[in-house]
Amino acid sequence: MNIKWIMSKPLGNEEAVVRFENMLEIVLPNDYKLCVANYNAGRPRPNVFDTAQRKELVAKALLSFDQTNVENIWTTYENLKNQLPKQIVPFMSDQFGNYICFDYRTSNEAAVVFWDQELSHRNIEKGIIYIANSFSEFIGGLYELN
Repeated sequence: MNIKWIMSKPLGNEEAVVRFENMLEIVLPNDYKLCVANYNAGRPRPNVFDTAQRKELVAKALLSFDQTNVENIWTTYENLKNQLPKQIVPFMSDQFGNYICFDYRTSNEAAVVFWDQELSHRNIEKGIIYIANSFSEFIGGLYELN
């Protein structure tokens, strides 16, 4: 399925992505970096995804690499780093304060997981729910509700 991105903002400085990677000592997936270069802060259409446990979750928007944007990756990471397990990196928001994240805990090739803030308050590991093996697989699995 073709993904359209709406409300994206220009990536003012591509060095911001490298600085973020260096700060966290990670390498973000190339397919994600290409997407951000073209659709920084964009909202995907379609935007619905499933996990094994939950259906019809909604992806809102990519977190922006521009620190002046309200929903940016820098502030989000700083605000959540003490609530998330190490090596879980948020990159997209939903409508309810949860995040779609990269999971580097078992590999340098990041899987995509859903961080459910309410479940995480009770048990941090139960709040991390697998979605896909890669960013491309996640984006390719987005669908519209009928």
